[in-house]
Amino acid sequence: MVAWCISGAVMMYVRYPQLSSGERLRHLEPLDWVRCCVVSEGPLADDKAPASDRPIDEFQVEMVASVPMARVRFVDGKTRLIDLSDGHVIGSVSAHEAEEVAATFGTGTNRSSRPPLEGLIDFDQWTVSGEFNRARPLFRFALADGLGTRVYVSAVTGRVVQATTARERFWNWLGAIPHWLYFAQLRRNVALWSQVVIWTSLIGCFLAFTGLWLGIRQLLRQSQRNAPPYRGILFWHHVPGLIFGLFALAWVVSGLVSMNPWGFLDGDENSSHLATERLRGAPLSAAEVQASLHSLPDVAKLPGIVSVESTRLGGGLYLVVTTRDGARWRFNDAGKSARISGEDWTYIVRALGGNELTEPKLLTEGDEYYFDRHGIETLPVYRIIANDRQQTRYYLDPLTGAPLASFDGDARWYRWLHQGVHTLDFTPVLRARPGWDCLMLLLLGGATTVCATGTYLAIRRISRPLRRPVSDQNL
Repeated sequence: MVAWCISGAVMMYVRYPQLSSGERLRHLEPLDWVRCCVVSEGPLADDKAPASDRPIDEFQVEMVASVPMARVRFVDGKTRLIDLSDGHVIGSVSAHEAEEVAATFGTGTNRSSRPPLEGLIDFDQWTVSGEFNRARPLFRFALADGLGTRVYVSAVTGRVVQATTARERFWNWLGAIPHWLYFAQLRRNVALWSQVVIWTSLIGCFLAFTGLWLGIRQLLRQSQRNAPPYRGILFWHHVPGLIFGLFALAWVVSGLVSMNPWGFLDGDENSSHLATERLRGAPLSAAEVQASLHSLPDVAKLPGIVSVESTRLGGGLYLVVTTRDGARWRFNDAGKSARISGEDWTYIVRALGGNELTEPKLLTEGDEYYFDRHGIETLPVYRIIANDRQQTRYYLDPLTGAPLASFDGDARWYRWLHQGVHTLDFTPVLRARPGWDCLMLLLLGGATTVCATGTYLAIRRISRPLRRPVSDQNL
């Protein structure tokens, strides 16, 4: 409990390492249109089946080791890397190619410094999450940038998937890792890790609840029988416990909720998935992707493009081009500018379960469910509240219409019972800094005092010989 309180304070200022899309884009090379884009249907199809039997979910075009590459992901989840300079399939990224990618990430386009390879790994402390499964194995490089940066490059896609600095690694050993019990060997076994966190949280709930009960009972005894008050360390456990014990209990209960124990807030994920699939329409064929890739040089007039990725709406294929500074444009599969129209929004509303009375609302500052946390959420967004049983809320990318987040009934309960209670972010006023920092540090300081004095009293009591019966006053 003490470790949870202290590590929670650290996590207010240092997040667990996560490579953002914007940071990754800033280190990419501009696409070389002179060498792009050669591709035939063969590489876009299954080696043992016709192209039409291998539907494509999405694709992305970026530079990998100075070569334009297409990452094609099929509906079955498998990914294929295609060299667009000559159209051949890349089985896996070599260590030399990964080195070039890591060098570009660390020093822009200056390739004079080659980062040393620390190894080809399956996972480590910073890549143990399941979100990296499709990218494994990973090349890990150490950059000579004075920050102790380590860069992880996927051997499957040639993409940088993680980057950590020495500062992040140090503070996370005092923050997220003890707070989430996120030790790599334990976290790798997801089922075991989940049960460990759930049961330690339940024990914490028991400690906090019984502590509050005993403290209130003793307070009532003191007031009714004029019993002597606690003194010394007992006083510093009892009084802060009455004030801050409720927050300690609320935090450990909301931490338990974060694990969704026994699936009590599972929600109807299938319904949301079906709505999203209706919105996107049919998967892409190899012929569609081939034609779209051939049209890419038509958008070359836009300077500084570092990434092109596909998006689907109503079965139609569109291309989103992005520059290093994050500016984005949307084109159709013929390379012509294609902004979302009123007809598109009508289709989106109906696909997500709305009707003629449902209108998308543009949010520039977020709302109680979708707002900017540590610069992660994308704003502005459009919000649509469906007319289904759950009154599901969808938050959509204004450029593409793609869902960025959705909240059904259970997800909204999760937001309040976990995120709301755990971080006290119920309203914009509470979220505003530095007021939020002052409130959280005050409450965490009080809860830490309760837990630390309780730990001290427990150690002192256990180490003392049992020479006489234990009274309430001795406790």
